[in-house]
Order: sequence, then C-alpha cells, then structure tokens
Amino acid sequence: MNRWRTLIRHTPQLVEKLQRVNPPKLRLVVDGRVVYWALQVPKEDDLAAHARWPGMSSPSLEGWLVEMLTRFEHGWPQAEEVELLAFWPPDRLEPFARVFPKKAETGR
Repeated sequence: MNRWRTLIRHTPQLVEKLQRVNPPKLRLVVDGRVVYWALQVPKEDDLAAHARWPGMSSPSLEGWLVEMLTRFEHGWPQAEEVELLAFWPPDRLEPFARVFPKKAETGR
C-alpha cells in the first residue's frame, strides 16, 4: 500500500482531527519538499452549498480530503514520505499527519 492510500484509509480520523484543531489551511510536504503551500480547508456548510450544484463533488469534509489526497497521489505516486501540516497564516505550523517508511523498509 502506498503512502497516499495509508492516509486515505485514515480519513475519518483525520477529519475528526481537522474539526478539532480547525486549521484554515494545510501545507503538503512530499519527500521533504513543499508541494502545496497553503491548501484552503473548506467549511462544512461551504461544501454542502457547493454540492447543491449539479455535477459538483465533495459534499463532506471527508469526501473533500479523499479527493484532495487522491489528486496528489496522481502527481507523486512513488512518494516515500507524505506530511500534512496544519497552517495558520502568517507563520504558525503544526504537524497534522505524516506517513513514512518503517525502518525495515529503508534498510536501516
């Protein structure tokens, strides 16, 4: 299972944490490189309003998170380490979720 699928498998727990911590943005780091600086985390009512339009997806925060992680999986399918950081502009960052190889996988 790749790193993205591991995160997606834990989406319900990540959504609970998102609702509890309530960061306005997420920063995405793949293999030590920032690939998305400040991804806006949508509010539940905004997602519900968006989903009312025909053809629109992500009627829930969980659906949005799965969709976002899947999109990044296509760009970085071989990622070894994926990290999400909770981001409060201008400069507050906190670890949110991280998936990385176990020591046995890295040969250390």
